[in-house]
Amino acid sequence: MSKKTIKQRIALVAVTALTAGVLSVTASPVANAAAGDIRVNIAGPSTNVCSLQNSVTGAFTTLAATGNNAVSTLAVPLVVTIGLGGTVDVDIENAGYAYTNNGVLTSDTGSIVHSTYGVREGTGDTNDTVTFTAASAGTVTFNSYLTDPFSAVNTPNTIYATPNGTLTIKVVTTCAATGYSSTYSAFQVGDIVTSTPSLTAGDTLTFAAGADGYISVIGKNAYDAALPATTVWVASATNNAKVLLGTSASIEATTTARGTLSVISTTAAGTNIYVRVTPADRAAGGTTTVSLTADGVSVLSKTINFLPEATKLVVVKNLVGSLVAGEGAFLFELQSATGTVVPGALAVRPLTLTPQISAVTAIKDASIQAAVPGSTVNTVATATALLGSATGTSKLGISKFTCGATSGSSKVTLRHTTPVNEANIDTEVTLSCAGGLATYTLSTDKAAYKIGEVATITVTGKDSTGAAVNDFTTVPTADALSVGGGTLIKNTATTDVFSGGVKTYTAQMTTAGTYNVASTIAGSVTKSATAGYSISGGDATNAEVLKSIVALIASINKQIAALQKLILRR
Repeated sequence: MSKKTIKQRIALVAVTALTAGVLSVTASPVANAAAGDIRVNIAGPSTNVCSLQNSVTGAFTTLAATGNNAVSTLAVPLVVTIGLGGTVDVDIENAGYAYTNNGVLTSDTGSIVHSTYGVREGTGDTNDTVTFTAASAGTVTFNSYLTDPFSAVNTPNTIYATPNGTLTIKVVTTCAATGYSSTYSAFQVGDIVTSTPSLTAGDTLTFAAGADGYISVIGKNAYDAALPATTVWVASATNNAKVLLGTSASIEATTTARGTLSVISTTAAGTNIYVRVTPADRAAGGTTTVSLTADGVSVLSKTINFLPEATKLVVVKNLVGSLVAGEGAFLFELQSATGTVVPGALAVRPLTLTPQISAVTAIKDASIQAAVPGSTVNTVATATALLGSATGTSKLGISKFTCGATSGSSKVTLRHTTPVNEANIDTEVTLSCAGGLATYTLSTDKAAYKIGEVATITVTGKDSTGAAVNDFTTVPTADALSVGGGTLIKNTATTDVFSGGVKTYTAQMTTAGTYNVASTIAGSVTKSATAGYSISGGDATNAEVLKSIVALIASINKQIAALQKLILRR
């Protein structure tokens, strides 16, 4: 190795109060790595390490039990926090450089002290790692350089080379002194437990009858480190609700007995804490406020609502199915005895099915949270426009049914079985199927209008059997209506859908006379249709004028009489 190579050195500089006894230093061997960076060896002899944090971004590095090494550079300047008596290993990394065993320490008083440790390339190197022991509270900052910051012993260079790494060691009285910190902790309320709770996932605070609520918590201190195993957790619930507190996800298993107490405690680390909440009456539901503390510090307080069981099944919208697609659909909701809408599923009594309606299939249960159905196909997909947002965001349940070969109806019995008492709620509903548009007629809501009035025009569609067309039939022609003496507010469009066999449009009447509304809707047996009406000018009749004059005179007489009474009083 040449003298020139030997002079290529890297130094470690600490700026703060090492000379005041903040840290004590011991050298120990370790392998080398990237040039000039400061490697923090949290594993091995390191003890009582509170946290490892990027001093620019504020982000913490999770500290593993073993093998946790982190490199501090100018781009990633690290702060390692340790408690009194704790230790941390630090080394200057080596990538092809040869070093003398000169390290450098600079105290906060400006004095310069050469240490007896450093980094040396080659075999027999025993001085490339330093173990720092926290002797008193304080802070020490280290910089690493690719060039020697000293021109001679105890004589710094006038211009230092730019450091390529910086590390700060912060000594605190104890890591546990901060206790629970909401900044780095997380919790989530839901119908299942999760090992990665996050408030961004949103809390579920309303639960169905028979369901339990679950609260998942990760408890950390201000150093983003899990609270110690000595932490005392206390969970409580109001209104006689019961809580179960544990550290295993099996708390939600069906084989795990529900809690029997309204207040319960356990001692555990903050790595994962789970709370199971059960209402006092699972069938009747109710509201409870659940609170959780860690060593007396409030972690959360959440008010949870448990819904009661249903007593009524209601079909909200029943769509006539399409023979072409072979399907129909209906929306339903479940209601409690007080009218509260609750979630749940339904089935159909097989004995009530007929050739007209051969099957009923659930697409989406009635739900608490708006949910997308698990499957939307054929006719049901077309029904989106009819059902509005129901197929995408509604809490209503959605079911489809299979149509037979001909138009017709069938009464089937829908059933909901309550989850707690297992009571059956049966509701009879008529499900129908029909064909598409074969014939149609036009009609208006009145035979005579005045100028300025808005008329309602109805298109009534029939299938080939004379039954009302199915509720998935669209108007096949755009701009198919012509209104004499008036202007359509919105003409027909191919996205318009019949409902109950009809589709309505509106027009404002503008010109006096006798007129027709006419249509030419293609794709049907009926090629055109008309409906007649008259439009008057809207002038008032003599009788209406006389009536207004009489009313005006009566009003004036009342005012005169009132004025006379007022004068007499004075």
